[in-house]
Amino acid sequence: MRLVVVGLNHKTAPVETREQLSIEESQLPKALADLRASVQLSESVILSTCNRTEVYACCAFDSHGDSIAKWLGSYCNLSGESYLAHLYRLQDEKAAHHLFRVASGIDSMVTGEYQVLAQLKNAYTIARESGFTGSVLNYLFHHAISVGKRVRTETAIGRGAFSVGSAAARLAESIFEDLKGCTVMILGAGKMAEQTVAHLMSTGTKNVLVANRTELRAAALATRYGARAVDFDDLEAALPTADIVVASTSAREPIITQDMLKRSIVKRRGRPMFVIDIAVPRNVEPAAANIEGVFLYNIDDLQAVVEKDRIARSAEIERAECIIAQELIRFAERFRSLEAVPVITAIRDKFETIRETEVAKLKRKFPDLSPDQLSGIDAMTRSIVNKICHDPVIRIKEFLSSEECPINADLLCQLFGVCPKDEQSEEVDRT
Repeated sequence: MRLVVVGLNHKTAPVETREQLSIEESQLPKALADLRASVQLSESVILSTCNRTEVYACCAFDSHGDSIAKWLGSYCNLSGESYLAHLYRLQDEKAAHHLFRVASGIDSMVTGEYQVLAQLKNAYTIARESGFTGSVLNYLFHHAISVGKRVRTETAIGRGAFSVGSAAARLAESIFEDLKGCTVMILGAGKMAEQTVAHLMSTGTKNVLVANRTELRAAALATRYGARAVDFDDLEAALPTADIVVASTSAREPIITQDMLKRSIVKRRGRPMFVIDIAVPRNVEPAAANIEGVFLYNIDDLQAVVEKDRIARSAEIERAECIIAQELIRFAERFRSLEAVPVITAIRDKFETIRETEVAKLKRKFPDLSPDQLSGIDAMTRSIVNKICHDPVIRIKEFLSSEECPINADLLCQLFGVCPKDEQSEEVDRT
């Protein structure tokens, strides 16, 4: 049994690659089903956010990491294999350590941000309710969520932390010393859009426009913060009025095109326009950066904005890492014991099959045995099997729970001549 994570994030891949491998939330059950059919995993969870796409899986063979990597490109319709250079593959305790850091917010672009824990919970819930998790990933994700909560409770990692949305607002502040006289348009009405609006309003920005495909959501967000909603059909007409545009919708294709911005900049008569696209996939055509007077930023351009905050939180990051190290020890002990379950089940099943076969032979040889006699034989042989299994089962649990385990599950399977059910099905698929 192997625990593995295969993925990429803002540290290993640019937004151009991340957007190609992003999977929208509504498609996660379909993607998980395709993954199981393609790679034959026993358990899996897919976490896909603006800054990462990761596949967590429980599998039988080391080679499954490569299979998952290839599936990711195939499922997202990527041509070529250049994306593979941006992927990381972590196994067992290293995979758990990575997830604990993600849940704690210290692997995020914005250190300590709280949104990633909610995204992680949601990804796990979707996988569990769709039937793609089992004992291993259930334990892993429950433990990770607990670690994320503990880190935020026992450290100040999340205290005063800003989000991707507020980082975008800070970038806007760095462009204009005073935003009070500027018109800022927010494209979207989700979490990041709301964080951006909230930060802008807290700095005294007075003229904020909100546009979204769902008019009611745009109106609700605008009302909460004293902004003004713009009809999505009037988006292009309103664009020239905006000094700064922050785009953060979940659209799979660009909403603001190069031609739209060309027409807007003409109407602005030489006044520059700053466009901050924090969506993944991107909401603004990248070619718009070539328009004179248009200054286009994407989510990766926020790195410089958040780096100072990360340095300021270095002490809290160290405290968080200590908590994670403690929790990883606890996880490893339980994880090793979980590895024993399929091995023990396979051994018991093998012995039980032998027992049933021999009892059946006995029935054919002595057809006149009474029901009571047969019941007694059945009970006696079950007792013999249980006693034979007792000591090996205890030793297997002890061996596989020990950090200095002298043998592994694969060796035990070879020793007893068994193959856990998940591996049996995969051997059949390979023939």
